[in-house]
This record gives sequence, C-alpha cells and structure tokens, in this order.
Amino acid sequence: MKLGYGGIIMKKLILFFLLLCSMLIAEEGFTGNIDNFENGNITEAPNWWTFGDIEPVVVDTGIYSKDPLFTYLGKYALKITGKTKEYYIGGMGCYLGGEADSYTHLKIYIYSDGVTTGKINIQLYDDDNNNYTLEQDVNNNYEPISDDRFEYQIAVNWKGWKVLLIPLTAFKDTNPKVGDNIWNPSASNGSGGLLHYQMIFLASKKVGETNIVVDNIKIVNLKGGESK
Repeated sequence: MKLGYGGIIMKKLILFFLLLCSMLIAEEGFTGNIDNFENGNITEAPNWWTFGDIEPVVVDTGIYSKDPLFTYLGKYALKITGKTKEYYIGGMGCYLGGEADSYTHLKIYIYSDGVTTGKINIQLYDDDNNNYTLEQDVNNNYEPISDDRFEYQIAVNWKGWKVLLIPLTAFKDTNPKVGDNIWNPSASNGSGGLLHYQMIFLASKKVGETNIVVDNIKIVNLKGGESK
C-alpha cells in the first residue's frame, strides 16, 4: 500500500517524534550520577554486570566511621575483593546511555587498606554510530566494534578513604582503530552519548589480590560549581 502525501508527512513526524523522545530520555534520564549504592545492591538503578574473579559486596559504611571522609559516604558502599595469578582479576560495568557532553571530571571515592590494593582501569564508552548500543566482538575479548573506549588507570596506593577528581581529558582512547577517536558523549542526532561505565581490577603484582571499596561514582561539571 502506497502512502499519500499526508501519510508520508505523518510518518516523518512520527519518526521525528520517536527520535526526539529518545534524545530527551538520554538528556533527562542521566544526571551525572553513576552509583552511590544507597539502594543496597548492584542489580538495580543501575544494574551492574560482573566478569572475571572479583567478588563485589555492598557493605555498611559504619565500619569507616573514624575516617575523615565518613560523613560523605552515605549508608552503603561497594567492596570489591579478588585474587589472581596473572595481574588481571576481573571487572564490572553498567549501562548509562545519556547526555554527558557538559561534564568535566569523573568523581569517585576509593578506600584502600594500604596492603591488598592494586589498580583500577576505569573505562568510558561513547556512542559513535548513534544507536544507543555498544556492539562488541564476542570472539575478540568483547572489543567494541563501532564505539570509542576511553581509559584511565588508578594506582590505589594509599590507606583509608580518598576522593578523586579525574579530568575527563585525562582518559585516553584505547581502541584507535574503532570509532572516531574523539571524546564526544553528546546525546544528539540519535546518539546514546555516554554508553557504558566500566571498572577493571588488577593486582599490583603478578600473583596478588585486591581489596578495594568504592562509593559516590559520578561525573561532574567543575565549571558549574561542583564542590562536595
């Protein structure tokens, strides 16, 4: 059945409306907050996936009541433990799909016992083919097929809680043969903006372990007066 002129116009309007709705969902649905674990789990808002040999457990922050940063923690935080014989332990990530172009820094609270620490590789994925989806090659270590991956490594080498403010400009493109190699997490033209946030946990030695706690993960705009 052929559409008349009016039908074609209506179809275009419907498609435009659907695209506009998806853009508004991205812009309004993401406020920069990734997770503060105050819901007491890692399976809702957001739903984290895990891989490798890490063991993530939501813990009560009361055990850190003597730490100077305790008052900023809320009731819960996420503890990650694990062991390895080859540096790599495992990781976890979550889907975001939102407008992130105006943010300047990643903010994260990290606790270390000063002994079983290790490193965290933080990965950010932006949408380069405008479909709200991170396509991955399951036969090649789940490498992105169309989108950029930007990465920053944190050497967790202190004792107690510490708040880190990492400029997003410090993240480096680690898949230069894929995507446009530009940090552009804007939810425009049908793009999902900032698609995924992921953390990879590594031991500081080939045979080692990790015992790290994280909280209050978000991206912020320091130009907008973020201070806490």
